[in-house]
Amino acid sequence: MPANTITVSTSPIVLIGSSSTTMTDYLAAILESWHYQIEVARNGTDALARVDSVSPPSIALLDMDLASPNAAEVVWEVRRRQEQRRTWNILLSDRPSKDRLRAALQCGADDYLVFTAGATDFDSNDLKLRIRVAERVLALTNRVQKQSAELRYHVTHDGLTGLWNREALLSLIFQETDRVQRMKTSLSLMLLDLDDFSRINHDYGYETGDRVLIELANRFRRQLRSYDLIGRCGEDEFLLALPGCDLESAVLLADRIRESVLARPFAVDHEATTLNASFGVAISRGRSPLVVLREAERALAEAKLAGKNCVRGRAPGAYGQEPLLALGAASLPSEAG
Repeated sequence: MPANTITVSTSPIVLIGSSSTTMTDYLAAILESWHYQIEVARNGTDALARVDSVSPPSIALLDMDLASPNAAEVVWEVRRRQEQRRTWNILLSDRPSKDRLRAALQCGADDYLVFTAGATDFDSNDLKLRIRVAERVLALTNRVQKQSAELRYHVTHDGLTGLWNREALLSLIFQETDRVQRMKTSLSLMLLDLDDFSRINHDYGYETGDRVLIELANRFRRQLRSYDLIGRCGEDEFLLALPGCDLESAVLLADRIRESVLARPFAVDHEATTLNASFGVAISRGRSPLVVLREAERALAEAKLAGKNCVRGRAPGAYGQEPLLALGAASLPSEAG
């Protein structure tokens, strides 16, 4: 579940923000009789910290006489900080006042209630109705936010492996390139194309091939750093962006992936098989990702021409020359010779 999704439990937490012990005790007694969990904030600073916390209360009842800051300022500050509603804020006033009502509207409060603790004319059912409305709205908001998060996930991720899709990954690489330009750090792109993967689909069926790709994606996640980026760009082609990784380090990582990730057997219909892949690596140095990607594609093509199951790394401006670095099984015979 996304971190910013509202969680409405069967027994919601209600925060009472008031410096008045009389108001706090009176509200707490009513709410506890309705089986709500109660928390208390005696000033605006504590109320703001609680409402803006990682796990905020579902509902906040904030006394307009709350100080340092006042209740309207608390609500305004929460609205400024949070992109999505996480707490339903009800402002309480002990007397009818147009100025207070105007302040509640301007700060973005969700509700406003004239409330005097212990007053004989106060109908607790009015408070209960407003809290029930808050619960229904929060539940609906929760569903909408969850559906929106799921939609965003499906738009940006490959449906089979859960890795980034090509469009989303390229967008992230452009952002990372901007950071590289500012910080003067390294960024390498790595293209990985499985060699003869079609034989898996042909011999065992596409369902088996899909299971192999899912397992491969899981292995990638365990092998790479948390801030490395990886996406599926074709049926059996993957693109990796490696922040802080120079060309030599990226080529060595590619060779380690070739040996430790692909060479481990995959279960295929009660049998075990290994995969080979060709790798093309290029370094960014703050240049356009599209230019760097073309260099990685050229390096990948060289790896295929060299006999597959190997790594080729290309430095900027090296097109038409020998690749800067070459590793892998296919490069060993020529090196030995």
